[in-house]
Amino acid sequence: MRTVISQAYIANGGSIGSQPKDIVVEGARIVGIAAPGSVGSRIADRLIRADGRVLAPGFIDTHAHADNSPLLTEDDTSKILQGVTTEINGNCGFSLAPINAETEGDFTSLVERIFPPMTYGWDSFRSYVEALHRGEFITNFATLIGHNTIRIAAMGSENRPPAPAEMAMMEALIDEALELGAAGLSTGLIYPPGVFSSEEELIRLASRLPQGAVYASHMRNESRHLLASVEETIAVARQAGTRCHISHLKMADRRLPGQMTRVLEYIDDRNREGTPITQDVYPYTAASTMLSAILPPWMHDGGSQALRERLTSASLVSEAARQIHDPLADFENYGLQAGWENIVIASTASHRFEGESILAISRRLCLDPVAAVAAILSEENLAATMIVHAMREEDVQTVLRHPNTMVGTDGLPVGTGGRPHPRGYGSFPRILQKYVREMKTLSLPEALRRMTALPAEVFGLHGRGWIKEGYIADLVLFDPTGVVDNASYSEPTAAPQGIDDVIIGGERVVENGSWTGRRAGKFLAVNH
Repeated sequence: MRTVISQAYIANGGSIGSQPKDIVVEGARIVGIAAPGSVGSRIADRLIRADGRVLAPGFIDTHAHADNSPLLTEDDTSKILQGVTTEINGNCGFSLAPINAETEGDFTSLVERIFPPMTYGWDSFRSYVEALHRGEFITNFATLIGHNTIRIAAMGSENRPPAPAEMAMMEALIDEALELGAAGLSTGLIYPPGVFSSEEELIRLASRLPQGAVYASHMRNESRHLLASVEETIAVARQAGTRCHISHLKMADRRLPGQMTRVLEYIDDRNREGTPITQDVYPYTAASTMLSAILPPWMHDGGSQALRERLTSASLVSEAARQIHDPLADFENYGLQAGWENIVIASTASHRFEGESILAISRRLCLDPVAAVAAILSEENLAATMIVHAMREEDVQTVLRHPNTMVGTDGLPVGTGGRPHPRGYGSFPRILQKYVREMKTLSLPEALRRMTALPAEVFGLHGRGWIKEGYIADLVLFDPTGVVDNASYSEPTAAPQGIDDVIIGGERVVENGSWTGRRAGKFLAVNH
C-alpha cells in the first residue's frame, strides 16, 4: 500500500516547514518527501489531501497506564483520538508482570485498586509480553518495569529491607524485562510497597539499567517535601549512571505557591553536572490516583488484607486521622494538601459515591473525613479512585515552559467506569488548544517537539518521533486552529475535535476524526 499525503506542512524537532510538502508512505515507512505535485497522485493507492494542515510525527504519551489495553475486547480509543500513536506504560511502579504465585494475592489486591478485575494468564514478564501479542495493540506499546510489582513478587508487601536473596530476585526480574525490551525502571514511592523502600535499594536496582535506559519515578512527595524528593530521585539516577525522568512533576499543594521555579533551577543545575533529567506533566490542576493513597504508609504494611483489617478498627482509623490532620505529617497528605472539598470520588467498584467530594460524603455519613474514606474503602473492597484538585495553574505553566518537559496523560486504566480524570482523553488536544493557541504558554513547534522528538529520544524509540525518509510512518494530521479539547470533569470521556487523521505504521486508523476500528499498533522492544 502506497499512501501520498499532499500539501502538508511538516512539523519536525521544534520547527514547522515554511513550504508544504508531499509525503510518500510505502508499507510501514516514509519513503519520500518532495515538493508538492512532484510525486504525482497517480502513484498513490491512497491519497490524503492535507490542504495546508500540519503533519506531525505521532504523539508519544510518556506516562500511560494502559498496560491492560491490548487485552481488552472493547476498543480503548482514549489516546488514538488525541493523536497518540505510542504509549509508555508501566509507570508509577506498576506493571502487570511479573507475578509470583506465592504473593499473587498481594499483587492482585494492589493493582485492582486502579485496574479493572481481569484474569492473569501469565507469571513472568516474558509470558506477559506473549499474552499482549495474543491481543491487538491500538497504539504502539512500550513499557517500563514497575518496582512495586517486582518487590511484591520478591517479598510481598512487608515494610522491611529486602533480604539478599530477595534483592537478587528483584535484580533478575529487572534483567529479564530489559532483555525483552523494557525501556527502564519505574518507581511509585507513595504507594505500597515502594513506600517502604530505601534510597540504597533503589540505587542498587537502578544500577541494573544500561546507560541510556530510564529511571522514572513517581516521587515520595510532591508537596511540602518536593525538593527533597527531587534530590533523592536525581541521586538514584546519578549513582546508577542512568537517565532520570520525573513523573508528572507538580506542586500538589495549594498552600505552597511559588516553589516550582526553585525546583526547576535545582534540576537544571544537576543537568549541567551531567545527569540527563527530564520530566512529564499533565496539563491540569487536579491529580488522580487510588483513594487508599490518602492513608499513612503504616496502614499498608503487610498488604491489602492487613489494610482491610485496620480499616475496621476505630482506634487505628482514629490514629490515621490524627496523623492526616497533622500539618507536620511527613507523608504525601492529600487531605491537607487539597482540602476535603477538593477530593472527589472518580470511580468505585459499586459505582456509589462517584462524583461526590469526601467532604460531602463525610457530612452525609456524619463521619470525620478520614473515617468516611475508611468506610468507602471498606465497602468497596479498596477499589476506589479519586480526583484531587490540589495544584495551582501558575505552577502547571512553569513546568510546561521548561524545555525538558514532555506530555503525559497519566490516565488511569479504562474499564472501571465512573467519572475518570479527563486527562486520559484530552491532554494532548488541551495542550494544543489552551496552552498553545489560547494562552501562548508554548509555541506550536515547541509543543510538538515535546510530544514527538524529545520523548522518542529519551525512551529509546528509534525510527520514530521525526518525519524522515526511512522512519516509521506514525503520523498525525491536524489543523492547529481547529483543535478542541472536549473532555471535562463532568464529561471526562468526550473525544476531541480537530485531530483529523492518524496513521500508525502506514495504516490510517483515524479518518476525519473517527476511529476506523483498525488496531495497528505494535509492541516496541527498546534496544539499549
